[in-house]
Amino acid sequence: MNKKLLKYLLGIGLTSIVLIGSFQISVAQEAGYFDHHYLQPVLINPGATGFNGDHEFLAAYKLNYTDFPGAPRTFTALYNGSFADKVGLGFQILSDHVGVTQLLHAQLNYSYRFIFDNAIVGVGLSTGIQNFKVTDVQNDPLIDPTDPLLNEGIDGYLLFDGSAGVYAELDKKFIFGISFPNVVKQRIAEIASDVRIDDLKSFPYAVHFGYRHEVKNYNFQIEPSITIKNLRYSPFLIDLNLKFSFLDEQLIGGLGYTLGEDNRAALLLGTRLDKLKFYYSYDVSIGDLQQFNNGSHEFTLVYQLPTKMKVSE
Repeated sequence: MNKKLLKYLLGIGLTSIVLIGSFQISVAQEAGYFDHHYLQPVLINPGATGFNGDHEFLAAYKLNYTDFPGAPRTFTALYNGSFADKVGLGFQILSDHVGVTQLLHAQLNYSYRFIFDNAIVGVGLSTGIQNFKVTDVQNDPLIDPTDPLLNEGIDGYLLFDGSAGVYAELDKKFIFGISFPNVVKQRIAEIASDVRIDDLKSFPYAVHFGYRHEVKNYNFQIEPSITIKNLRYSPFLIDLNLKFSFLDEQLIGGLGYTLGEDNRAALLLGTRLDKLKFYYSYDVSIGDLQQFNNGSHEFTLVYQLPTKMKVSE
């Protein structure tokens, strides 16, 4: 049964890659996404909500292209937990600044877990509200004050947002995830002009494969993974990651390489102290873009509260 389930999940993944390849759209810069999603899949996949059966409180901050004017800066705070054995619930808030634009986002996550002999499959949905606004441009002489999109942005407008995903683990070794972050995105009020915003019709996706291998005699774990993604406001990318952990994650390290329009190399460091986990990564561009910035930094802090402890209290 486990082999059949693994073949089924792999089949879904390969089929998904083929199908969604036809939907690829060339879009602008990356905004609001975290590279640590391979460490905390709930950051990109609602199917991972409450997956480990505990309650988690997460805070993350990402600074892209340090010292570059108007570089993206993103912060998020997130809770996700398990209820009634198979139900996962979560709540997330996010703030994203890129140049003169500001995006505030709040969302609710829901997931349901299907439990097999040696496998768990989580299916999840999320719904959210986004507020987009343009700031600090009113006095710029280069700005056209009659531009309808600019005026809408200065006033600020709301968007409805929806995501979906499936996350699965087999034998606590094989990892698979497919998600569609922000796949539903619709303005709550239409623009007061005939201007069309085609990027709202894009088809974002992320497909993830990983394998977790333990060397028990040395208390050592290695986890290679690959993520194929074409997210909204980001070019098509392939993330290759290799995570190491020692002594029950008291010491965590990793290497990463991203293939795409801007190839990047990354270094990961982290640790776990009882119920607290901390991750830090630094990445640099492999190309001409690096000469204009000092790389990117990402920090993630996770506090994990076991469900049993919460129930007993």
